Amino acid sequence: NAWASLTKRRELSLDLGLMRDGEEYDFLSLIFDCIQHGGRRPPLLPSQFAAELETKSFTNGKEDYPLVKGLYKDAFEERFGKATKLIYGMLGWGDAE
Repeated sequence: NAWASLTKRRELSLDLGLMRDGEEYDFLSLIFDCIQHGGRRPPLLPSQFAAELETKSFTNGKEDYPLVKGLYKDAFEERFGKATKLIYGMLGWGDAE
């Protein structure tokens, strides 16, 4: 999810768990319900990602934190280092994000 929030267009990163029971959806209403109300978080800075990672555990029992932190940092710098335009509209984010 963290990587999708960096790279995918908003309508391609949906939280389908936000669909309402009994609701019949067309394309636009599905997008609106599943992105407008938290379907996607803002990209995390590498330092924020590292802090959040510390609250997680790996299912294989390994302590892969340094590896995962480094991979995220490298990918973040690669993606944002080449970005010429960032569009994060209509996602329900406020000033804090």
